[in-house]
Amino acid sequence: MKVSLDKIGVSRKVVGYYLFFCVVAVAWLSIGVLTTTRGVLSNRAASHCLSRLGHLAAAIEMDMLREEGASTQRLVEQAQAEARLAYCCVVGVDGRYAAHTTRPLVGAPASEPTGARLSWGAVEGVRYTSEVHGILSEYRAPLRAGDQDLGSLRLAVIEPRTAGVLREIADIAPLAILLPLACVVVGAVLLRRLIRPMVSIEQRLCSIAATPHGEPLPLERVDASGLVSAGWNRLAEHAVNNAARGEDTGIQQRLAATLAARRGARSLGVLDGLSEGIAVTDAAGRIEFANAAIASLLEAEAEDAIGLGTITDALDAASAGGAVPFGDTKGPVTSELESGRGEAARTLRVERQPLGDEQGRAVWSIRDITQQKLAERSRDQFIDAATHELRTPLANIKAYAETLAACDIDDAEQQKEFCNTINSEATRLARFVDDLLDISSMEVGSLTIRRQNVDVERLLREAADKVRPLLAKKSQQFEVVIPPKLGEMQLDKDKAAALIVNLLGNATKYTPEGGRVRFKAEAGDGALKLSIADTGVGIAPDELPRVFEKFFRSEDPAVRGEAGTGLGLSLAREIARLHGGDVTAESVVGEGSTFTITLPRAEGAGR
Repeated sequence: MKVSLDKIGVSRKVVGYYLFFCVVAVAWLSIGVLTTTRGVLSNRAASHCLSRLGHLAAAIEMDMLREEGASTQRLVEQAQAEARLAYCCVVGVDGRYAAHTTRPLVGAPASEPTGARLSWGAVEGVRYTSEVHGILSEYRAPLRAGDQDLGSLRLAVIEPRTAGVLREIADIAPLAILLPLACVVVGAVLLRRLIRPMVSIEQRLCSIAATPHGEPLPLERVDASGLVSAGWNRLAEHAVNNAARGEDTGIQQRLAATLAARRGARSLGVLDGLSEGIAVTDAAGRIEFANAAIASLLEAEAEDAIGLGTITDALDAASAGGAVPFGDTKGPVTSELESGRGEAARTLRVERQPLGDEQGRAVWSIRDITQQKLAERSRDQFIDAATHELRTPLANIKAYAETLAACDIDDAEQQKEFCNTINSEATRLARFVDDLLDISSMEVGSLTIRRQNVDVERLLREAADKVRPLLAKKSQQFEVVIPPKLGEMQLDKDKAAALIVNLLGNATKYTPEGGRVRFKAEAGDGALKLSIADTGVGIAPDELPRVFEKFFRSEDPAVRGEAGTGLGLSLAREIARLHGGDVTAESVVGEGSTFTITLPRAEGAGR
């Protein structure tokens, strides 16, 4: 007969769950005791075997030197008897058994079992399965006298099996398992006695739930054995007396009102939990209700207006641009306002929707769309930068390609120059696309690094050599200060080189001809510090905090005159941070800039 779980009483479920989890706990305890005992016995056997291995090896070495191995067979047999080993043997340098607890094997070639390799300092071993003994752990120690190799000593110990462990703990198993089971049974009996009144009440509640509407409710008393039973009996008597006086309708009305109040309180709790500001106003715009998010969105200046005034007063107080025009219309309205100034500036979207009731009330919603506006601004900057960076090289490629296709140029050198220009512009496009891909990977969190041991001094000098032609072309002085013995660090070599070359390239790009660029490396406490200083145009103080933003470029004409995407510094900082470091900038307009890279030495890196 199949029994539905829904028909099982709560009290029986409680007892059932109690017994289930108790039995699981006892079973888990038993398995834990068995596993722990087996591990302890195995470790004890291994420790004992390793200890005896050292003493026995010393005795056999002494016997081989003094008596030429006359007592070796006796020593291995004695060791097997005392330590209850599976076998003990000595393998000579010729690969044959010089002594073995199984005497017929003496002089036979030594076998090499296959299994997992073990190692404890000079002691080696192998763990394998034997058809006779089961799982064996064989430990080996070399036998030496000075520089002379005498062979090796091998001991094998049988790892304890589950059946053997059960025999070992057979004496304490009944006490360890039966006592918790007895406690479980006693607890179940006591629990059943405690919930017996609830069982009776539960049965009567089920009868009430099954009674059709309009029929008298079977409010029967139960045996009073505690406060719960007494409370049920008192409630039943009160209901019977009220029914006799004809007060059922009043009770139902009060019950309906109570339920409605609870539903209203629950709805208010849900509204207070929203991150979007919600307010309800009357026909005059006075606030009847406002959730908790309104005050945080409109800031402290609007709190008095929220508590005492109208919604427009609250919006005007929070607006950075003065009054917010919503007009006299009573229909739906959507508008935006700027709140706060400086770094605290935010953009809020305010919507009004009339409820359509006789009181002329309306619902207002206020949402913070600052991040959405920033995303739109970044998208526009990206489109502008991409359009500029793609148009110029594409136009050059098209012009030179058309000229070559027209075959109007017979000079081979000029044709070569045109091809070099096309190749240079194509490389520029490829570099721009690579930067976009790296920035995209950075934003989705998929830009990763692959650390490896890198010779720091070699990395820095190779990066400096890559930009030397650029500095020589502009007749700039290039000072490189790299101390010796910087050792190795765990870095992503390609990305670290790109980081350094990027900053060095920026330094020479924005430094006029005849200027100076200084590249210096310092090994500090647990970190590598690289500084790149130039005598270029510098960065204005109000623009300095934004130089690491994507697509940001200075408004200085000297900077705008140089080709660039505004992605290099953003990508450079991200690479440094992936290594656990950072990139900082200092600058004075007209005097130059200094960019500092800090890369901590990862744990385990060579020094």
